[in-house]
Amino acid sequence: MSLQTNPNTKKIVLALVIIAALLMIAVVPFTAFKMVNPILNYQIERIEKFTAEGNPSAPLLTLTTWLVSFFYPFWGTMSVIGGIAILAIAKPLYEGKAWSRGLALLSLAIPSIGGAYMIVPWMNFVGSKEGGFPPAVIIMMIGLIPYFTILLADKGDLKQKLVDFFVFLMLGVSAAENFANGHAAFRILYGHPKRPLFAEGISITYFGWLGLWAAFGLLAAAIYNLGARKKSGWYIALIGGAVACLVSGATHYVRHATLDYLYGSLMGLSIVVMMLVPFFKKRLLEAYSE
Repeated sequence: MSLQTNPNTKKIVLALVIIAALLMIAVVPFTAFKMVNPILNYQIERIEKFTAEGNPSAPLLTLTTWLVSFFYPFWGTMSVIGGIAILAIAKPLYEGKAWSRGLALLSLAIPSIGGAYMIVPWMNFVGSKEGGFPPAVIIMMIGLIPYFTILLADKGDLKQKLVDFFVFLMLGVSAAENFANGHAAFRILYGHPKRPLFAEGISITYFGWLGLWAAFGLLAAAIYNLGARKKSGWYIALIGGAVACLVSGATHYVRHATLDYLYGSLMGLSIVVMMLVPFFKKRLLEAYSE
C-alpha cells in the first residue's frame, strides 16, 4: 500500500507532493533553460583560450557545449512530464494504490537526478568565476524533499524506515552518478580529436557510456518497481547495481584520471550488497503491517 499512515499525515504528504509537482512544471524547466547560456558563455571562452594555447582538451569542451545545451532542457522537460504524472495519480496515491507509490517516487526522482547532473557543469564554469548558490540545488530539493517524505511517512518501525531510506537513497544517487559518468564517457569518446579512430585507452569509454546509461535506466526502473513493492524491482536493482559496479570499475581501471568511475562502482556495489541481504529484501518487498 502507498501512504500507509493516518489520514491527517496523508493529507500533509499529498499536499507536499502536489506542491512539488506544480514546481516541477512551473519552475524547474525555466530554471534549467536559464542555466544553459551562462555555462556555454564560459565554456566558449575556455575553448577559445585552449585553442589559442594548442591545448588538446579544446575539442572535448566543444562537444560539452552541445551536450549541456541538450541535456539541461531535456531534464527540464522530463520534470514537466513527471509533474503532470504526479497530478494525474494524486487520487490513487492518496487512496493507497501500490503502483502509485512507485510512480510518484520515480517522478520525483527526475528533478533530483537532473539537478545532480546540472550541478557539476555549473560549478566548473559559472561557480568558479562568479560564485553564488547553484540553481541546480533548488531543482534537486524540489524532488528530494517529497521523495523522502513519501518513504519516511509510511507506517513502519525504525528498521523499515532505515531500509527504505538507504536503498532508495543509493538508487537515486547511483542513477545520477551513472548518468553523469556515462555523459563524461560519451564526451571523451566522441569529442576526442582522433575520432573515428580509437586513441590509446579511449575504447573503454564506449563500454563506459553505453553500460552506464543502461545502468542508469535500470536503477530508475528499480525506483518505480521497488516503490510499488514488486519483486521485479529487486531483480532490476540487483542487475542495475551489478552493471554499474562492473562497468564503472572497468572504466576506472583503464582511465583513472579522476575518481568518478571508482565512486560509481562503489555505489553500484552498495546496491548489490543491500539487495543480497535477506533482511533488506524482506523489508523492501513486504508491505508493513502492525
